[in-house]
Amino acid sequence: MKTPKTPHSASDTLINTVAQAQSQETTASMNSLSLTPLPLSHTLDVFTFQAWVKTLQGGTVFQYCDQANYPSFIVQVTPLGHIEIRVNSQLLQIDTISTLGGLNDGYWHLLSITYQYHELSCFIDGDEIHLQQHSIPLTDEAKLKFSTQTMNAFDGEIVNINLIETCLTEAEILDCYLHPHQQAALIDSNLYIYPKKHTKHELHLMPTQLARQEVMLIIFNDTEYSFNKQNLNSNHFNKQLPSIIPAHERCAYMIESSSDNWPHFIYKANYQAKESVDIKLSFDILKSLTPHRSHIDLQLSNELEFDCFISQSTSSRLTAEIRISENVVTRQAKHFMRFINEVRSHIASDHIITDGQYYAEQDFWVSTGQQMLAYEKACQLFNRRLQKKPLAIIKCRSSQEVKLVYKTAVDYHLAISVRSSGHDHEGESGETNSIVIDLSSMNSIELDPISGIVAIGPGCTMQALTSYLAQKGLMLPHSTSASHALAGFIMGGGWGPWCRKYGMCCESLVQAEIVLGIGETQVVSAANKPELLWALKGGGGLSYGIVTRFFVQTFALPPSLLKFELEWNPYQKDSQQLRETTPTLRLLERWEQIILADNLPCLLGTNLKIQAKPALLQGVKPPLNTVVQAPQEAKHNCIMYGYWEGNPASLAHFIKAQFSEVGLKPNRVQMAAMGGLTQSYGDELMESWNRETIQDLQPVLNHRLAELLNDKDIQLYKNQRQHSQDLLRPAPHRVTSRLAHAQGLKQGHIALIDSLTSPQLIEGNRQLGLFTYVTLSAIAGDFYRTLGEVQKSQSAFPYKEQAYIIQYQAWWNSELQEQALMQMNSVYPRVNKALDWIDTCRDASIANSAGAFISFKDNTIPTARYFGQNYQMLQQVKASYCQDPLNHFRSRKSIV
Repeated sequence: MKTPKTPHSASDTLINTVAQAQSQETTASMNSLSLTPLPLSHTLDVFTFQAWVKTLQGGTVFQYCDQANYPSFIVQVTPLGHIEIRVNSQLLQIDTISTLGGLNDGYWHLLSITYQYHELSCFIDGDEIHLQQHSIPLTDEAKLKFSTQTMNAFDGEIVNINLIETCLTEAEILDCYLHPHQQAALIDSNLYIYPKKHTKHELHLMPTQLARQEVMLIIFNDTEYSFNKQNLNSNHFNKQLPSIIPAHERCAYMIESSSDNWPHFIYKANYQAKESVDIKLSFDILKSLTPHRSHIDLQLSNELEFDCFISQSTSSRLTAEIRISENVVTRQAKHFMRFINEVRSHIASDHIITDGQYYAEQDFWVSTGQQMLAYEKACQLFNRRLQKKPLAIIKCRSSQEVKLVYKTAVDYHLAISVRSSGHDHEGESGETNSIVIDLSSMNSIELDPISGIVAIGPGCTMQALTSYLAQKGLMLPHSTSASHALAGFIMGGGWGPWCRKYGMCCESLVQAEIVLGIGETQVVSAANKPELLWALKGGGGLSYGIVTRFFVQTFALPPSLLKFELEWNPYQKDSQQLRETTPTLRLLERWEQIILADNLPCLLGTNLKIQAKPALLQGVKPPLNTVVQAPQEAKHNCIMYGYWEGNPASLAHFIKAQFSEVGLKPNRVQMAAMGGLTQSYGDELMESWNRETIQDLQPVLNHRLAELLNDKDIQLYKNQRQHSQDLLRPAPHRVTSRLAHAQGLKQGHIALIDSLTSPQLIEGNRQLGLFTYVTLSAIAGDFYRTLGEVQKSQSAFPYKEQAYIIQYQAWWNSELQEQALMQMNSVYPRVNKALDWIDTCRDASIANSAGAFISFKDNTIPTARYFGQNYQMLQQVKASYCQDPLNHFRSRKSIV
């Protein structure tokens, strides 16, 4: 129930005195507004106080005294912009101060204070602020007598002071801020209005000096839609947004308020696309005399998105640049469908793999189960750890088709990926939301019998290529993996089992046919753009263009070629427990000595695979009968793989002289001829050099080798291929790498071995098909040792001086029976720790090691590290020759 409003002469006099005291300081700024005394005779139990204030210094905003001349309600702004409030009720004196200051910023603000049930709340521009409140019992002695001498006069401007005998809600206060001219109903509840408003029509109190407020919008409609205005223009604005916002145009528009829009205005406009009634656009603009309160909101249909950049916000003007575009997903979908529609007229439909069928006439997309299955299959990468979703896979059959697909993708602003066999360890050959240019069908082989140069399609696999060349008595420095295609292998350098004699495969590249950034095909060679040829020889794939043919110099196969395996500390067949006989350190040191020797030309290439094994956590007591080995004495399963030029007797002599006679007799020896009359060369490539399978070789005794080695303690096996399909099969994995210095690791041996005994690995991993190991791949040998400086400068491969590559690997789910278990596989609780082990090895401090090998890609390694001293030169080549200023030829580890 409202308290009757009866005049009281004493209070009238007091309030009038207060108002006069304030008026003396603020008459000029407040335009000498007349003062009206407060006709009240009761205490304030429930109220809302509001005033528009603008100040730089602060002071007393308002003070009300009761019948006995005691201040019942005081509001002040401190010099730091804090708000101080005191309310004296019948029982309590409540003092509060705002936690934050800053009200004295020289801009207009609506100050609102509510009081009810001894609780004070304060709002600035409709937003509640935090108060620190202190209440004490009120006695007559505690009451502060009013004194005009102690009051700090307000230094600033105040308008629209209202003291309302009701407690407004937060929503009502916000409405008062947003719509100050629509609050006529509050007059009925007013205890005090300053200055006096006699009717509800006298609600347009404003300072005399009105600043014209305006908003300038620079709108770039980057869509194919014209937008028509749906709401009528308002009479409250002198200038407004237009009736039509045209498509693909950039225009400037002004919104200007009329004189009664103070201290801010709200402008709304709704638009609808002329071409589609479902596509809508709405502007909601607040322009305030307080600059940081001004804002622009846009509401758009899902098909649209926008950028809004406010370049200017002052008391008088708000300037913003707005770009309206189709949603990126929508735009990409339209571009993709147009791309598909265009390439379909040039490329056979069965070579265009998508997850559906686009019908241009009806403008819709249809998917069938068969199409989706074919698409999912085509998306699969060799590294099954990664699952990516390209827009389409286009199987090109010629350089012309490559050019067509590439240029069409660029025309429709679509990203590209290039895939030959998809062996990239980080899956960069089939990125999500890209057009995959698949080169696997471009697998031609053309040999010039005079020069021995072979022209090879980028999709030609090592199995097909080496088998073909071996039939001609020729070979090139190939990979150990039969399923590898040539393109990524040779451009990444191309390490293989011929490396000690013929170097990396890239050293044999003499020409390349390449599609450059503008869609032009060129053949680069030593005579035409030699710098670009240099970059293709070990400078990484894709960065410089799409190579559609490689011209590689071959060499003659030796009359006798053997591949061999030597194993130490083998796993027992049934238990998979190590039979520990030989310290890893001694084997590692011996292997280094062998590859660095200059008197072993018959060892064409080799690597050493060392299996990692679990270690106890620090502080954990080992089980009974367990011997904790120091790194110097640690024993790991080790296998040396190699190619040997010579007969079995010479290989047997090498094994005895280099290992058996120095106390490093292998537990197992395997050797076999490469290829032959009944077996193609490509079928004999040794996947196990870099892979592992749970199915080990079956022990089939080879009596001829037993006689050659004359050692009954060595197990001698014939070559068996029953497990090769497991090693060819794609599987989830992760790798990382570094390289040993020219003279090997030396002091780094212990750190390397220590990294291979880790608490991050769990006992029983092997039995579940989770393999963790390191492969050391020899670079050092006759080729790079005798290579002259001029010849060294002919390729971008940066590690010609290094002894070998160190590649840490983790593989799992290689076998079909493991893959069939899907997420029910018991290996998954262990995989994350194996991946953590890879990270730990990547960051391990190993003396005399550095760099990283791009073919063993790890995206967590900075790109520059892969290319060493050649990185800047590769950047220059890309910029100078590739004609790709927007970097369409890009992946995460390509040259930028």
